[in-house]
Amino acid sequence: MSAEMKGPGILWVTSRIAASAKDILDEETFMKWYDDDHIAEIVETEGIKDAFRYINVERGSPSVPKPFLAFYPMPDLAFTQGSDFKKIRVKSDILPGSGIVYDLADIDVGYYGLVGKTEATAKKEPAQYIVVSAIEPASDASDDEVNKFFDEQIAAVSKASNYLRTIRFKLCYARTNAQSRALKGLPTTDEPAPEPPTWQAVHEFSVEPAAEVRGNIKGDSNPVLEKAKQNELNVYKLAKTHGGKKFFE
Repeated sequence: MSAEMKGPGILWVTSRIAASAKDILDEETFMKWYDDDHIAEIVETEGIKDAFRYINVERGSPSVPKPFLAFYPMPDLAFTQGSDFKKIRVKSDILPGSGIVYDLADIDVGYYGLVGKTEATAKKEPAQYIVVSAIEPASDASDDEVNKFFDEQIAAVSKASNYLRTIRFKLCYARTNAQSRALKGLPTTDEPAPEPPTWQAVHEFSVEPAAEVRGNIKGDSNPVLEKAKQNELNVYKLAKTHGGKKFFE
């Protein structure tokens, strides 16, 4: 683990149906497993009571390798280190073949600590769209510089119509199928852990934001962004909410 797991945070999961499973697993079945089995079990645990599922608006594009997003806010990331979290099932009768999701889907999981959030500009309902700006800053960039960059980005994005608020996170740890298999005691490989951007801001909108919002973020000339090792921008549309539907309210 690259950072201590405690305090409020989020489990951020992106996925796709594996190329080797496309003949036996369709999207409808995959989402049924997510909603009716997997997430339904997760929100019954003591540590996670809310879950959200989104789909990338540019799904199908080569630039979007994993279009399905599910995330789980929690009051204390320490829950992910306990036995109740590790007991969450990854095998289901809903799924074909072995029924083990890691045999059928490619899944990346990020554990992110909550850095901060802005106040909502309107009555808060689950955001219909989110714009996720994620960066891996240069090695010599300080946390203060990165936070200042995001402060400036939020100031610009918040001027857009139908903007709700922004929540900011910093990565603690990430895993892909290999590490997830090991966590569940399944046969695994020596595939290295993924290295996603360490910082991300989740900008919430009540309707799909105008294309200029994305353009303004991509066109930012801030030195932190220009020197960043990774710079990702994704827009997601809400598919389903679960549990109490609370996202750091």
